[in-house]
Order: sequence, then C-alpha cells, then structure tokens
Amino acid sequence: MEQQKKHDIALMKYSAIAPVISGLPAQYKSFSEYFREVSERGILHPDGGLRHYAVSTIAKWYELYVKDGFDALKPSGRSDEGKTRKLDSAVQEQIIYLKEHYPRMSAAAIYKQLQHDGSIRRGEFSESTLLRFINRLCVEKKLTGHQDIIYMLSIPAIPL
Repeated sequence: MEQQKKHDIALMKYSAIAPVISGLPAQYKSFSEYFREVSERGILHPDGGLRHYAVSTIAKWYELYVKDGFDALKPSGRSDEGKTRKLDSAVQEQIIYLKEHYPRMSAAAIYKQLQHDGSIRRGEFSESTLLRFINRLCVEKKLTGHQDIIYMLSIPAIPL
C-alpha cells in the first residue's frame, strides 16, 4: 500500500478517536459509550464511503495511539505480500518448466495440464491464482508470451 494511502487511513482512525485523546467528553459515561456512538454513526473513509467499524476496532485504535502514537494507526502490509499461498513449490516448478519450454501456452492450458496429470485437484486453487503467478513469473524472469515470435524476428531475412 502506498505511503499516502496509509497516512490517510491513519488520519481517518485518528479523527475517530481524537475527541477522547485528551479526556472523555462530559456527555459520555464511558469510553465504550463514545466508541459505540462512533461505530453507529460511521466514519468517512479516505475513499469517500461511510464505514461502520466494530466498537472493539475503534477501542483498539485508541489503545494503539496511546501506546505508540500516530504511526501505530498506519496499516501495516501483509508479511507474505507478493508470495503465493496456494501454490506449493512442486506445482510452481511445474508451471515454470511449462512456461519456459512452452512460452505460448496459456494459463488456462497450463491449468488443464496440471489437472490432467494429477499435479492438482479440481478446486485446489483457481485459474486466476495461476495467472497471477505466471504474470509475476514473466516479470521476474523477463519472459513474454511471445518468445517464439521474437526469436523468429531475429532470424535474418532471406533475400529473394
């Protein structure tokens, strides 16, 4: 997630808890009552939509702020971001082999091949999961779906 978006989300969280940071306003009997009202009223999200968060979520934001300050309100990225969780290493190796040896083979064809040879079971992961893995693989290994065409273009033309 880009830094500006993380900052905007932290500001949204801060705006929800700001009234109680310096002390509980007189009209509320407890922090829980305040958090419940904020939850029911909703919070304007940076994307422009009104969101309703659980009372416990808003209370957690307050605890994070008190403990670690504004930066604690910024969302952290996933620890496994950019990594596939569904494809085990054996299947990944098969996909890499197929894509390197048959660069024009589509994701749908690779998916069917893996099902046909028993490497994966139906429903184990989706074809779109495979496609995302292949797209990332092509970027990392600088592969394209048109390697055979590029190769043919590099052959000198025979004069007629």
